[in-house]
Amino acid sequence: MPSHRTTARGILLLLLIGVFTGTASAAEVPEKTAFPVVGNVTYTDDFGDPRPGGWHEGNDLMSVRHQPAIAFVAGRVQTYVPSPGSSTGTCMLYLHAKNGMTYVYIHLNNDLGPNNDNKGHCEGGVSWPSGINGDHVRRGQLVGFVGDSGDANGIQPHLHFEVRKPSGRAINPFSHLKKSKHLLFPRTPADSKVTLKGTKVLDRTADSITVRTKRIVVPSLDLDYLYARRVTLSASDATVRRKSGSGSLSTTTLSDVKVGERARIVTTAFDPTWPRLRATPNALAVESLLLLG
Repeated sequence: MPSHRTTARGILLLLLIGVFTGTASAAEVPEKTAFPVVGNVTYTDDFGDPRPGGWHEGNDLMSVRHQPAIAFVAGRVQTYVPSPGSSTGTCMLYLHAKNGMTYVYIHLNNDLGPNNDNKGHCEGGVSWPSGINGDHVRRGQLVGFVGDSGDANGIQPHLHFEVRKPSGRAINPFSHLKKSKHLLFPRTPADSKVTLKGTKVLDRTADSITVRTKRIVVPSLDLDYLYARRVTLSASDATVRRKSGSGSLSTTTLSDVKVGERARIVTTAFDPTWPRLRATPNALAVESLLLLG
């Protein structure tokens, strides 16, 4: 019996041939791309490795259940829902770029809780944002959630990511992934704020603070996920408070912040420019800084 990947790729190949016949053969991956998973991942160049259903046609980005998956490039989203009664139940989506390239996201989430419960379906709010099928998205926009659906069930959640030419032929994503930029959070609406939780202060200057994050909360996208990463933020206008052991709060200044302290940071409202999404040094500014001791 063919695996879900063989069946789905056959459908994809027919789709690509039908939709993109006549697309210029010079189609290629753009220079500026967003790494397709937000958060800490590990991956290797496993393209071409043997698999039960054939050779491996992508790279596996090992991650954590429910981590945000984002648009590698701008394009149109097409979700793939397996037939009722399918034994594989793989949640997938295709991101069709304007130049005819297609990017495939496989093993998206089908779990409702924090563990592998398989109680969800391939649908909006579980595998991908509600109503996204057919939408045109921008680079870095939220398109799905990492999981272990299909024949990845029960192993470490990950995103199987493919890059396909207009003909449907898979090419190795590895070099393109290595060049893509890791975002701190997916593309947000304008005037959004982000909260950095569980942070540890690594450095401080007269007008900036450097921390190592633990969790990222994006209220405008209803996201709360793990991400351990070094971030430097402008803090010249930050409101700084300290929480005592009894829970009382006192106002202090940035100069009172000590390396090694735990903190919670809320950014000022911002528009989602590329440097802010990437959290380049001082691209984000601190609105409030709560020191937790």
